[in-house]
Amino acid sequence: MTPHSDNVIYFGTDESPQVERKFSAGALTLILSDGAVRRLCWHGTEVVRGIACPIRDANWATHASVLVEESITEAPGEFEISQVRLVADGALRIKLALKGSAEGTFRATAEMSASREFITNRAGFTLLHPLRDVAGMPMRITHPDGSVTPSQFPLLISPDQPAGDITGLRHSVNGIDAEILFYGEVFEMEDQRNWCDASFKTYCRPLSLPRPYHLKAGEVQRQEIHIRLGGTSPGRMASLTGASVLELRPAAETVPRIAATIDDGTIPSQSIHKLVRLLSPGILQLRVRPENATAVFDSARSIIAVSPAEVELEIVIPSSDDPQRSLDRVAADCKNSSLAVARVLALPESYLHSYQPAGPWPVGPTPQDLLKHVRRSFPKTEIGSGVLTYFTELNRCRPTSASCDYIGHGVTAVTHAADDRSVIECLEGLSHIYNSAGALAGDCDYRLGLVAIGMRSNPYGSGVMDNDLQNRIAMAGADPRQRGLFAAAWAVGAVAATEGHKVSSLALSALVGPFGAIHRQEAWAQPGYQESGAGMVYPIFHVLRFMSLMGGAPRLVMQSVGSGIVGVASQDHSCVRQIIANLGTDVSHVRLPHDAEIRSLNADTFASAIHDPQWLDTSKADRGSNVAVPPLGVAFIRMDA
Repeated sequence: MTPHSDNVIYFGTDESPQVERKFSAGALTLILSDGAVRRLCWHGTEVVRGIACPIRDANWATHASVLVEESITEAPGEFEISQVRLVADGALRIKLALKGSAEGTFRATAEMSASREFITNRAGFTLLHPLRDVAGMPMRITHPDGSVTPSQFPLLISPDQPAGDITGLRHSVNGIDAEILFYGEVFEMEDQRNWCDASFKTYCRPLSLPRPYHLKAGEVQRQEIHIRLGGTSPGRMASLTGASVLELRPAAETVPRIAATIDDGTIPSQSIHKLVRLLSPGILQLRVRPENATAVFDSARSIIAVSPAEVELEIVIPSSDDPQRSLDRVAADCKNSSLAVARVLALPESYLHSYQPAGPWPVGPTPQDLLKHVRRSFPKTEIGSGVLTYFTELNRCRPTSASCDYIGHGVTAVTHAADDRSVIECLEGLSHIYNSAGALAGDCDYRLGLVAIGMRSNPYGSGVMDNDLQNRIAMAGADPRQRGLFAAAWAVGAVAATEGHKVSSLALSALVGPFGAIHRQEAWAQPGYQESGAGMVYPIFHVLRFMSLMGGAPRLVMQSVGSGIVGVASQDHSCVRQIIANLGTDVSHVRLPHDAEIRSLNADTFASAIHDPQWLDTSKADRGSNVAVPPLGVAFIRMDA
């Protein structure tokens, strides 16, 4: 077998993770990563999730910034960090200064100088507020005229800006008082949970102003953020250092069923149908347009012949087409392919783009308008409403639950940031999405489309970012982590986050392609796979295969798990199945209530797992009650009921 580097094993790419450095001044601590502040804490409580100075292009993609100068001064009770960073080959020069004090003060300054005309949608500071002890809590907003408005961070996800016209904020986090002042620009706040981010974001240049806008050659803009922290938190229970005992108790819900997606660009070849049969997804989710439906339907029919599955349709209706005629055409293609359809969600093509809550909205049929046409074309199926993009668009164009059988949307983790920490934090945001979407669904079913790290389509620009170099970049369609242990562990976290929510099903991958579970040759490099030939699978394949067996079974709630551990458990008549993953940075130890059969997917077993699609059956299982799960490792556990 071809040897693999650690980066390829964990992340699917030779690109190294971002370097993180910790700075402290008394009880004030923070992490610095690529010019951005992460986890600004006071007495151990995270008060600010992040401060950065991102520069967006006209499609909302983030320009890379290159560090060219840095100086650090550390003294008892204080630190100061100065950086000079260049954007777009020096078109914009950013001078950053970050200063922290043991007195509980922190100051960030950004001075941006344009060497030539520069076009941007946003340039300047963003400050991220954490969710824990913040969502639903009160805040006070100071405006440019000095007036103060009492308000609160929303509990359910807000489709619009929760706060605007901001020059200052005051609120508390777990007993810590925080005062935040903004200078050099007027700020507003958005609820970033819409995009799966685990934060509220206070950012500059209100969206009501024209964009993109131009910075003239020689123009200099200066912004500052001043933070003052006070008080101490009541503290939280310390993390257990030894092996914690895993407790299981029945829940009033079932494990979501697992779907796999197919569209015209990800049709699997006949040669891998045996792998699809082994994967055995309970649902095939087919995304089609009227002009390409036949090829997708024929592929699904041949798959179902060897691996029975329900069929869900996601239909994109071209804006220029008559909706009834287009839907009738798709229904006829289904019939000609002898394909039985369980569910249909149709969307006008114009609604693949994002719009502000106040509009303006596109002319022509709305998603709600299509429901009557779908019912005429597919009279015996469940009819869905919602979007084929992300929760943001669902929240801004809310369906009427009384007129449909289920609602749906997709998920991407790389809209705003693509570093590993941000993508893992998205799982916290995902639980808030499940909660808010469930509230929108009311008595309707709630079924998700593709829930993945990469971006399937870009509602905010002209398209997803090309990623031929296979690095971690925001808004990329092909994210390299799909091929590594990272995506396998992340997928476990995505399903674990459904606990307590009404998610009936979700798609965690396609069969092949940029979101695939089965390897095939692509236009981009796939280190560790392209050198080894056909018949290989990605680590996420084994996660999907195991969770497909759990889908629809009664769920067991997992309690007292170790630090960084997420997991899902189910019970049927014959056995209890558990899948746990470690999203932390240290080995986590878990003690099971009984002896069990345990298989571990980690760096040591990576090579055998990607070369053997039947690894869950053929690999040697350990027997016992103690499980050590390394970072980004996954444990597959089976015990007698």
